[in-house]
Amino acid sequence: MKSIFKRSAISLIVLGMAGSTYAAALSNNTTWSPRLTGVFIGVDALDLRPMNGDLDYVTVSSTSPSGSFYTRTISTDYDWSWRLYGGIKFTDNDDITLSWMRIRTSDKDSVGINTGTAPFPRWWFPGAWDAVSSRVKFDLDQVYGVWGHTINFNNPWSVRYAAGIEYAKLDSDMTVSAQQYSESSYDLISYTAGSRLSGWGPRVEFDMTYHLPYNFALFGKANAALLVSDRKISLEPYYAYDEYEQFSGGTSHFSTRHVVVPRFGMRLGASYTAMFGQAGAEGGSCTTLTIDAGWQVESYVHAIERPNSATAVVSDVTSLANYSNFASTKTSNFGDQGLFLGVKLGMDWL
Repeated sequence: MKSIFKRSAISLIVLGMAGSTYAAALSNNTTWSPRLTGVFIGVDALDLRPMNGDLDYVTVSSTSPSGSFYTRTISTDYDWSWRLYGGIKFTDNDDITLSWMRIRTSDKDSVGINTGTAPFPRWWFPGAWDAVSSRVKFDLDQVYGVWGHTINFNNPWSVRYAAGIEYAKLDSDMTVSAQQYSESSYDLISYTAGSRLSGWGPRVEFDMTYHLPYNFALFGKANAALLVSDRKISLEPYYAYDEYEQFSGGTSHFSTRHVVVPRFGMRLGASYTAMFGQAGAEGGSCTTLTIDAGWQVESYVHAIERPNSATAVVSDVTSLANYSNFASTKTSNFGDQGLFLGVKLGMDWL
């Protein structure tokens, strides 16, 4: 009986201590408060080169006994694009960021056909072609919104991670044109393959910054998204007799495909931040101007789909509707890489 009272007394003491500790913890607990602590807005100038693995447009075969051949591909160039972003800061180290990036590119290539060669333009039948040219266009709009949180580790490191949603719209048109030796009355014969992709999906980000003296910093940023998308493809022929008479028809459209497109991106660069307008008292504000520059790269996996081949028998213009009979398609990745130069203006309330 005495041991029972002893154990009961010890249990009550332990429960009393635990209850006191819990009550103290509740009284000292600070609740999460989404108070606004700053705003920011920025713009990036992007000098990007589009990349795609499906830009072959003609194969030229020699009629000599050696039978050599080569395939010509459109070589893309760097083009200027832009990114606009902004957001708010709240609590201690949280932010909500909205961003819109736009890329518009157009590249072309051509090859003259010499005597003793047999050209095979893409989507067209082998024949006596005079010249073959091609043009490809890429139009990309990328919009996203994320909620991020920054953790300041032991100086000089800081890490930011974020999650949200992303929308991407990628359109690509590739045109292959040719002229014939035997049909001088025909000015132009061409095929245009269109690929249309649009999708939504979750996005994640991970940024790491190494802070240097005098407000300089080095950073690496990685992001990824998984886009649930619709993709449409088409192949449209075009015939021109002369400057007054032309014909376009026989367009073939596939049914809309429902696909999932992973996207990966990365940035490496350096930044400098200038601080001014600091009040230095409770309730004051600090304005910052950040300039950053570096290299970025991103890739959309299997984002573009084009007809792999086409079969046609050219007899007259009325048979043009039969040109776009193709049985297979080819998917390829789309990416961009190049330099970025950005300016960001921020205001923090102290």
